[in-house]
Amino acid sequence: MFGLSTTDFLIVLGVIILLYLLIYPQWQVSAARRRRFSKIREMERKWGTKILTMIHRKEAISMFGIPVYQFIDVEDAQEVLRGIREAKDKPIDLIIHTPGGQLHASMQIARALKNHNVRTRVFVPHYSMSGGTIIALAATEIIMDKDASLGPVDPQVGDILRGVFPAPSWLHVASKKGLKAADTTLMMSDISEKALKFTKGMVNELLEGKFDDREKQEQVVEKLTGGEMIHSEMISAADAQALGLPVSTQLPPEIHEFMKYYRSVSSNVEYLTKE
Repeated sequence: MFGLSTTDFLIVLGVIILLYLLIYPQWQVSAARRRRFSKIREMERKWGTKILTMIHRKEAISMFGIPVYQFIDVEDAQEVLRGIREAKDKPIDLIIHTPGGQLHASMQIARALKNHNVRTRVFVPHYSMSGGTIIALAATEIIMDKDASLGPVDPQVGDILRGVFPAPSWLHVASKKGLKAADTTLMMSDISEKALKFTKGMVNELLEGKFDDREKQEQVVEKLTGGEMIHSEMISAADAQALGLPVSTQLPPEIHEFMKYYRSVSSNVEYLTKE
């Protein structure tokens, strides 16, 4: 074909396929990102706010579409803090979708959001668990889809060998076994006690000014941190409202439209949309 031998043709075909595998996924990601930025500009003009996003989804962003799992880390904190500084005197809207992540990074973002000198809103279209809930607690208002969820913020303590478990569970085991417990269990219990004290103080700090009744605030702090719930338990919008958190379910439709621009690795769910 065109003076090419079979071997040459196969080499050319292989190069074309390789270039496709290298370029096409990145082109798709870039195109989705352009659509997201366009939607962000549209929402900023409509609401007069500075919009920040922190979306952690399983996306096909690598060469062969291998899923990459994401969570809150120091790079996220750096970018969000930079965005908050750039907002200056503008209200901030943060769209968040995350399973959680590093406590230090989550707390940095939460404190910066709480210290912003004008109104802040956190939009939760699907879920904002663990560290994501810590960030949401810092906002003036949390706006959730009626089916979205927050989660407990009890600290998780452990290591790769023994596993990571809620701090209250380490304390429970240590109290049951007493001095008969293994040294590592006693050590984890000590760390857990310190982690719980820090976390409760942190949540109290973020909720300051949101409750008129200090006793009620302490009850909410204990509910979120004390291990009454398992770490993956969902706190619905209705549950959050019952706790007295500043939660609304009036999520603007633009938020769900924006979330469509995140390309997932694959989907097992299919349905026809309205034309």
